[in-house]
Amino acid sequence: MTENSAELDEKNVRKRGRPVQMDPAEREALVLDCAIDLLSENGLEDVTMADIAKRAGMSKRTLYALYRSREELLGAGLKRMSKTLFRPLRQEERDASLEERLRILLTFTPGKHPNSLVIEMLRAVIAAVPSYPELGRRLSRKGPGQVAVLLCEELRRAVEAGEIEIEQDDIPAVSDLLVDMVVGNTISRLLDPDSLPRTPEETDARRDRAIRIFLNGVRPRKA
Repeated sequence: MTENSAELDEKNVRKRGRPVQMDPAEREALVLDCAIDLLSENGLEDVTMADIAKRAGMSKRTLYALYRSREELLGAGLKRMSKTLFRPLRQEERDASLEERLRILLTFTPGKHPNSLVIEMLRAVIAAVPSYPELGRRLSRKGPGQVAVLLCEELRRAVEAGEIEIEQDDIPAVSDLLVDMVVGNTISRLLDPDSLPRTPEETDARRDRAIRIFLNGVRPRKA
């Protein structure tokens, strides 16, 4: 696409009612929402950058200025979706038992998009990591690992309150371990195309079992 044709494409979009100026954060949110919606409707293989640009009401040139590739866009979409999977404690929940506080932090928040879509997006991003290594690093730190940050904060408070016994330096590793216990082996689900997502009941049962086992190992021992 030439520069003139790209500008013409952008002008035509604006004539259809899209705002001429948009806050960068709003524009990024619009693009990611459109991309995820298209993927939900059509599947991974049938969605192109051109499709996403059209749904978002912008030119491909504008879209590529935000994301260098479809895989980079998918990584940003996964990061956005993963932030909604878990929530921090509300103020009125801080006086609950440690077991209940962990249960709240480790409860999946149902999203409007199916788990199967998340798995498909993750497969596409992993395949692109050799070409976009920083994408994989960012997703690992800020995507699924987000809940470990919430857990670290809560475990530190629990240690200070004497509810559990963990060395301060070990808290990040312990948080990761607890997340792994709750979430399970994602690799097997990524490798098996016929793998079915857990039901909400199975997910909750695994969470509660993991928390019980975890607390049995870190609670203070009575003399």
